[in-house]
Amino acid sequence: MKPVFIDLHIHTSDNPDNLNQSYDLDLLKSKIEEVAEGSAYLISLTDHNTVNKPIYLRAVQMFEHILLGVELHVRNYDLQKPYHCHIYFNLQQIDAPSIDGINTILDKLYPKKVVSADDSSIPRLEEIMMRFDLYEFVLLPHGGQNHSTFDKSIPNDVQFDNTLERSIYYNHFDGFTARSNTGLERTLEYFERLGIKEFVNLVTCSDNYSPQNYPNAKAKDAAPFVRTWMMASPTFNGLRLSLSESSRLRYGKKPDSWAECIQHVLLKNDEIDIDVVLTPGLNVVIGGSCSGKTLFVDSIYKQIVGELDQSIYLNTPYSIQDIQVRNPAGQTPHYLPQNYIIKICDQKDKENTIDNISILKSVFPADREERLEISNGLLELGSRLTSLVQSVKEIESLQASLSRIPKLSHLIVTDVIQGNPLKCILPGDKAIESIEYSQGKYNLDIKNLNEINAFLSRNPLVHHDSTLVEKLKKELELAFERSGMESAIREIITSHEKEIDDAQEAENQEIATKRQQLEKLLEDIKRYFKFNKLFYKSLDAISRFSIKITTKEIESMGHKLFIDNQFELTKDKFLEVVNSMLKTENAIKTFEYINPEALFEVRFRKRGPKVSGYDDLETRVTAKFSGMNKKKYRITTKEGKNFDNLSAGWKTSVILDLILGWSSDNAPLIIDQPEDNLATGYINSG
Repeated sequence: MKPVFIDLHIHTSDNPDNLNQSYDLDLLKSKIEEVAEGSAYLISLTDHNTVNKPIYLRAVQMFEHILLGVELHVRNYDLQKPYHCHIYFNLQQIDAPSIDGINTILDKLYPKKVVSADDSSIPRLEEIMMRFDLYEFVLLPHGGQNHSTFDKSIPNDVQFDNTLERSIYYNHFDGFTARSNTGLERTLEYFERLGIKEFVNLVTCSDNYSPQNYPNAKAKDAAPFVRTWMMASPTFNGLRLSLSESSRLRYGKKPDSWAECIQHVLLKNDEIDIDVVLTPGLNVVIGGSCSGKTLFVDSIYKQIVGELDQSIYLNTPYSIQDIQVRNPAGQTPHYLPQNYIIKICDQKDKENTIDNISILKSVFPADREERLEISNGLLELGSRLTSLVQSVKEIESLQASLSRIPKLSHLIVTDVIQGNPLKCILPGDKAIESIEYSQGKYNLDIKNLNEINAFLSRNPLVHHDSTLVEKLKKELELAFERSGMESAIREIITSHEKEIDDAQEAENQEIATKRQQLEKLLEDIKRYFKFNKLFYKSLDAISRFSIKITTKEIESMGHKLFIDNQFELTKDKFLEVVNSMLKTENAIKTFEYINPEALFEVRFRKRGPKVSGYDDLETRVTAKFSGMNKKKYRITTKEGKNFDNLSAGWKTSVILDLILGWSSDNAPLIIDQPEDNLATGYINSG
């Protein structure tokens, strides 16, 4: 679709009571063609309250695309200045009879073409529309210009019925005109006052009176002229279509004419006849109830995505499996089924949320880094929590074991104690810790090395030496093999150590038993110190957790979008979660009061929730933190409103604003029966 330059506000005469019959159309045409830069163009000659018949009859011979238009004075409030409003007619032919018919009505409405602001004869909009009831037309009032705008026709202090005024705007006006797409603040404030959030479409026009200085305006203080380009056919219907879809109107520089689209849909048989050519931009399927609109759009989508076998129309006589869709770009369209948006906007509907709309989801800021931080935090928490719970479990067990060993004074013997020679060759705990290498740990390390190798290999900023990873893998393999060998040897020595202990006990039970109990006491004390140290080391690591997720905020179409994630991994949140697993009377006051005894199993809740042992405690704490990792897509509108608190109509407006304004995704968008998603509820609710 090629861009069309439009200028629908060109005057032929300074004085509409004395029309200029010698207006230079040749010069106007050459000037417009300069501004149009070789594109097609659509113009209208809009004098005040009348049509310059001789000039129009010449113009239709010179200009391929021209609309018959008039700039009208319209009274809104008795004590307020009238506003200017352009009316454009859809005529089969612009000829003498059609111009005479319109001028006859205008002469009745405006006996004097030049009117003053306080002229009581200036008609109201209702009278104008009644007079032109037999004609098809669009109305575009002034907005954003420095004179006679629609919003200025209403006193500042008037208390009007928003619903009524909004209804008048939607039912009567298709957009508004100005010289520029800036300086519209007052007009937009008026629309805000009405609760109108969308479909306020602007057509910039020159308001030129002299072709010699086209496209300059008559007023010296007029805003600079900004061109409007229309992505539609240069006709009345093309204009009306563009006024219903803001993406068809572009401002300023001539836009690129290239666009991909679904081009053609064909399905013909005895029961149905579809032969539709589609164009870039908005394509509207018009039809009454049960006319096949949903069948048409649903079948297009399902044919493109290869899901015709899931169509509800598959077992109908229409043979929709034979539908042909020409989609040269091969793009998968976005599809919003009937009533879908209104479901998204329904606060009672918990299943459909704004992140269900794929195109809308892509507008939100990426949260990859945040998700990675959460994942790493949960992984680290899992590791530290495992060590913490294991140490508590071991300490509780060791306390029980120590309580079963006689007092130290009862372990003293005066006879010579025969030791166990094999005990000397068994490695100590520190040595075992440095040697032990489980299958699971080995597999995890190899997996991590593979990921590191892959990352460095595809990183164009690093000259990666892959032999380093291979060397590490070989060393890990050797460590794993030798760990297994050491474990097997230690198991053999331990079994023979027990045999010697049993033999010595049989020979002298008292001495052997007391020796073993003393050795057990020393071993338990050593293990107690080990796990007590592990407990506080793990607790210290947990105390340093400080993860609170906030995502980047981006702005699109004036709205602020961000992803809200309630995940929090801090020492205070850890204490809160742990306390939820303990009996109320055993709740820990502050993080600093956490010690092994505070987490003994006897202190666990027996209901609400029931915590069934240490493994269950670890599982539940981990699950609690994992459960916090829930994100919610949030929108703050350009007016500073929370999307969740808006009315359904306003929500719909914001959603469509974001979807239609998202320039990073040019895939086709199919909305089935948008009037069910928008029209009545939106107009009535705002």
